[in-house]
Amino acid sequence: MSENPSVCIMIPVYNQERFIAKAIESALRQDYSNIEIIIADDNSTDSTAAIIANFLGKPSITYKRNGVNLGRVANYRKCLYEYAKADWVINLDADDYFTNDQYISQVMQAIKKNGFDKTLFYQGVNIIKSDRFEKLNEPNIKSGEAVITAGDFFLNYFKRNYFSHMSTLYHRTSAMASDFYSRDVISSDIFSLLQLCINNSNKDVIVSKNISGVWYQHSGNISKSLNLKKHFNNLRIYAQLSFLAKLKGYSKWQTLNWLAKAGFIYIRSYLYSFVRTKN
Repeated sequence: MSENPSVCIMIPVYNQERFIAKAIESALRQDYSNIEIIIADDNSTDSTAAIIANFLGKPSITYKRNGVNLGRVANYRKCLYEYAKADWVINLDADDYFTNDQYISQVMQAIKKNGFDKTLFYQGVNIIKSDRFEKLNEPNIKSGEAVITAGDFFLNYFKRNYFSHMSTLYHRTSAMASDFYSRDVISSDIFSLLQLCINNSNKDVIVSKNISGVWYQHSGNISKSLNLKKHFNNLRIYAQLSFLAKLKGYSKWQTLNWLAKAGFIYIRSYLYSFVRTKN
């Protein structure tokens, strides 16, 4: 692999006229030299396309507009499998934005130090921000950065109790081989990454407290939905992951223990969110 591998910032967007400019501007400020920015517009019906047009003179930007609305996860997948060509990929939803202009450079330096061929992905942290609060969301790790196996990332996922889609830079062809963004559920990103870990359990993963930017919480976030059917379908993916892990050689005790933790934490989180909305 090249000493300066290419990185793609994917910006999937649908009707995000309030946020899209800030996301693009933050991507353009990244100082890594070998970078492409792909904006995948899922047939927006507001002024999103007109706002994006103001940035199309930039050589690093490619704009793709779907002829029909595919939906959130299908748009992720199309961008990864058909539009992106880089060695490494990071997904920046259109309502989020980077605050660390050196984030990708820092990530790529860490991956290079560990070994491009050995590393599956790097996951940093993000700030959660809404109109009412702002807090740092970070994993339960002792040091500022740690190298672990992908198998450890999967097994101890709930111990670290952390995930950040916008802070995860992953190896593109490995993700594609693992069928990334194949489940149209709320936590498609989490499912994809954990499935990637199960399929590549001996590869390295870098977990870090390096801050990428801001994940903006608002009423339009799919993760804020309390639709019971959507959450039931979402919960089923953890059973599927547990089954896959058993097929890949994890013990029955490991997979059942992991699934029990997943169910408990997920249901507790859902009930907490439900009660908060009623108060």
